[in-house]
Amino acid sequence: MAEVIVIGAGISGLTAAHLLHAGGHDVTVFDQGDMPGGRMRSERIDGFLMEHGANSIMTPAPAAETLVAQLGLDPEKVTRSAAARWRYLVRGGRMRGLPLQPYRFLLCDFFSLPGRLRMLMEPFVPAQHDDETVAGFVRRRFGGELLDYVVDPLVAGLLAGDPEQLSVDAAFPQLKQLERCAGSVIGGIIKSRFRHGAKAAVGDPRRRVLSSFRQGLGTLPRAVAQRLTGRVFLGHRVEAVHHRAGGGYRVKVRHGSVAQWTAADSIIVALPAYAAAAVLCNLDQRITGALAEIRHPPLAVVFLGYRAQSIAHRLDGVGVLTPAVEKRSALGMLFSSTLFAERAPPEHVALTAFVGGARQPQLALLKPDELQDLVHGEVQHLLGGRAAPLIARTHCWRYGLPQPGLDHAQRLGEIAMCVTEHAGLFLTGNYFSGVSTAACIEQAVSTAHRVEHYLAAQSEPAPWRCARNVSNSRRFDLDQNHHVQSGG
Repeated sequence: MAEVIVIGAGISGLTAAHLLHAGGHDVTVFDQGDMPGGRMRSERIDGFLMEHGANSIMTPAPAAETLVAQLGLDPEKVTRSAAARWRYLVRGGRMRGLPLQPYRFLLCDFFSLPGRLRMLMEPFVPAQHDDETVAGFVRRRFGGELLDYVVDPLVAGLLAGDPEQLSVDAAFPQLKQLERCAGSVIGGIIKSRFRHGAKAAVGDPRRRVLSSFRQGLGTLPRAVAQRLTGRVFLGHRVEAVHHRAGGGYRVKVRHGSVAQWTAADSIIVALPAYAAAAVLCNLDQRITGALAEIRHPPLAVVFLGYRAQSIAHRLDGVGVLTPAVEKRSALGMLFSSTLFAERAPPEHVALTAFVGGARQPQLALLKPDELQDLVHGEVQHLLGGRAAPLIARTHCWRYGLPQPGLDHAQRLGEIAMCVTEHAGLFLTGNYFSGVSTAACIEQAVSTAHRVEHYLAAQSEPAPWRCARNVSNSRRFDLDQNHHVQSGG
């Protein structure tokens, strides 16, 4: 019987398993997929590199950076190219570059004069301490123009979400914290600069660095899985979790047509909320119900590779985002071959577009050739595409990113309260503290520490704890062929 079973071999589950294994614990990881990493998947296609999900890590991120260093991956890191100087937004049907420096941002002609004056009035807006939607927060503090042309496309790009539905506490907690502590976002940033220096200001984009790896972000989960060789079982779907007589848990695992049971002292469910709900439905309907209520609208990733001469735009930015008011078909596009080196062969460029999400979920479910035509049309209109792409690939995530609404904090509280009734059960994933790679790793590290504390407490002598009669209880272990087998 393992000490810990981890359900899910995405970056959350793998990180937690890696830390526990490094701490000397017996860990087994099950995942129904055919490769580690979950949605963090990189694929080489005729010299192009496609990211099926996450594409970068934003630093500073201590937990993620520590993990990368522990795995010896620092030599494989690549950072954002100096050629990616701009962040483009669409306004009036065409792309406009937006400066990152706060003073230039507030004074640039991207915004109307009334819009700029409204934003400059932000320090005089009374503070509101209760949670609210992202749209309500930005509209109240900065006005509608910033919401429509900057925050709305940013929310679509980061979360594939709708600012009218998302909680600002969940989506952008730092902004709400600035208002609560300083009474103003701008005022809070200024105070932070005086206190810590300009480069330490909260939210200062100059402190942030985008990074990945030469062979894509999928390098990270593959490296973690290699450290767990013999402990990660792919193609193994967990169908149910039950309490085990005498303590711990029994887990039903299916591999092909064979379903068997295995056991552990502790369980970590490191799955998306909707998948975690299905796995735990036999254990606690309250947890299942709360998890199932978290929305995950579909999201399609469309990757296109072109000859460089086929694109009129110089592609000198991270990418382009599209506001909802512009009524475009894509949420945005990354200039993948500009952002990081070796994403396309010489004299070629790579673009990654995102379609659907909360804004237009129906578009994500189009057929692959329809999605490719749709995005190529956007390339023609916005980037001056003059020829068809040389390669085109799509991946539709029928359940995309979690959408934390105003009830999200209450829902997480309910889940946490119910989980405490199941000693040794732990949940981790992107619906807790953010969908970014860094946030998932940080949450997984915290979960691993809590599991360690639980296991340490269980190992302490207790007069009330009955010794387990292993000889009288049937258990199941894993053989070297990665099948679940009955043991002695």
